Amino acid sequence: MSSIKILSTTTIHASNHNLSDSTYHTIHLTPWDLQFLPFGFNQKGLLYQHPFELDRTNQIQHLKDSLSSTLDIFWPFTGRLKITTEHEANTISCSIVCNNEGALFVHAVAKNISVADIVRPTYHPPIHHSFFALNGVKNYEGTSQPLLAIQVTELVDGIFIGFTVNHVIVDGTSFWHFINSWAEISKGCLKISKLPTFDRWFSKGIECPIRFPFTIESRYNDNDEEGKINFPERVFHFKKESIAKLKFKANLEVGTKNISSLQAIFTHIWRSIIRCKKLDPQAEVKFVLDIGIRPRLIPPLPEDYFGNAVIDCVVSIRADDLLKDGGLGKGSLEMNKMIVLHSDERLKNHYENWLITPSFVTSGMANSDSLVIGGSPWFDVYGNDFGWGKPVGVRSGGSNKRNGKIYVYAGVEDGSMDLEVCLPCEILEAIRNDPEFMDVVSY
Repeated sequence: MSSIKILSTTTIHASNHNLSDSTYHTIHLTPWDLQFLPFGFNQKGLLYQHPFELDRTNQIQHLKDSLSSTLDIFWPFTGRLKITTEHEANTISCSIVCNNEGALFVHAVAKNISVADIVRPTYHPPIHHSFFALNGVKNYEGTSQPLLAIQVTELVDGIFIGFTVNHVIVDGTSFWHFINSWAEISKGCLKISKLPTFDRWFSKGIECPIRFPFTIESRYNDNDEEGKINFPERVFHFKKESIAKLKFKANLEVGTKNISSLQAIFTHIWRSIIRCKKLDPQAEVKFVLDIGIRPRLIPPLPEDYFGNAVIDCVVSIRADDLLKDGGLGKGSLEMNKMIVLHSDERLKNHYENWLITPSFVTSGMANSDSLVIGGSPWFDVYGNDFGWGKPVGVRSGGSNKRNGKIYVYAGVEDGSMDLEVCLPCEILEAIRNDPEFMDVVSY
């Protein structure tokens, strides 16, 4: 398959963000932000098929101009991280300095690659990781690296827009808020649907910036060599009707109505992977998922809260409990119980405990028999029309990929979902040949 050729790189500034050197705005960061310092940048991309009659002459310049206008509103993306070391106390602090140094815009071309070359293969072609900038960069490197990088790769009959963002700055909710807003501005909207709120949430009495023990040498190293292997990836698609069927079955098995569609879907693929790996029935298996904080605090965080507001939680269960009859309901119920436990009080206790004993997210946190979920079906993925139609596909980049990583997205059809799964080839093939799993999968 053809290689990628970089045509140009440009620094995009917020066009109307006028700050003198003496008045740079600083955003202090919360434990929810700081936990991602050693983690990789977040990478998501959208694939577009162009109509035959589309004039692409001014398309790239239009994207640059509309990005600059969008950054007038989302100006923290044009700043840099500032890490300050307090040598006497052996601590550091980290903040965003909104100095408008700019975001990175990369224009690339893949002359012999079509949209079909990306969406038709069962397994993602490895070249799609080259559609993203800043590969291999860690979040703490945002002191010198851009906090946002956009790569637009021209294909034979379309384009791929790869978004790479520093995870210390935003979580998935805020990331897609930015992308949705850029699409609105690109399409000609004079006013975006939802303005961001940049004020971070700090518990009472906290002195900012937060200082915590942390050394680059000991904390930033991620020795998960097994997790860094480039495992194949593919998408499993679930239609709305199949999801409803799974949800009904899961609730019926445990006599409740509380299990959600997402919990049923996650447990369904969890069971299949455990079956295909032929693990010891007595083995303890783990499922790592994000808990959203915004609606769970009292009072809740604003819907437009711009930053990180998620924490990881781990659901553990014995393999045979998951696989036996009724295992769909049992596994789903364990997820449901774990999520319900994260009350306002528990989340605030977690926040306070972080200040005493900081913990950080790395790709090596979970072993190869654990599944780690990212993304959400509630993010508006397929509504992002930049002026030439809606996307025909969504992909994640290679950053933070590991054995057992799964991203969930809304599907193209209303109410459907896609799971982008990264596992060894023999496991993916076994899942593909698992009749119980594939019974509710469309492709």
